[in-house]
Amino acid sequence: MKLKKNYLFFNVNNIRQAIEVISICKTKKIQPVFCIKFYLINGFGPDWIIEFRNLLLKKFKKRDFKILVDCSKNYGLFINLVQQKIDFLQINVDSKTLFRLKNIAKKNKVTVNHKISIINLANIKNIKLKIQKIYKL
Repeated sequence: MKLKKNYLFFNVNNIRQAIEVISICKTKKIQPVFCIKFYLINGFGPDWIIEFRNLLLKKFKKRDFKILVDCSKNYGLFINLVQQKIDFLQINVDSKTLFRLKNIAKKNKVTVNHKISIINLANIKNIKLKIQKIYKL
């Protein structure tokens, strides 16, 4: 799938950051994509992603945000998240295996290994100012 909309990719670690980013991006008419690192999922499990999405869906609509998950080399996690219909997935594999996994993802309308640049929110104090600077460029 090709990206047709205006997306900004954010590396988030907690629900508070995600809620703040969504509320700021709604005013700018940008759809944020939340990037979840592999070590978080490896520690908490794949159910954490589903609950994270459900908590966001209680406050916002489904079209207000998307989620990207880094699966590293974990094929089982990849297939589990494809079944859960997570929007974007990153996986590190050889080309033969990648072709097979992309076919599985294509049937479920999931984007795999899209080239992106991620904004890390860990050390940013004023998220609104950072988004304004990026959006002006």
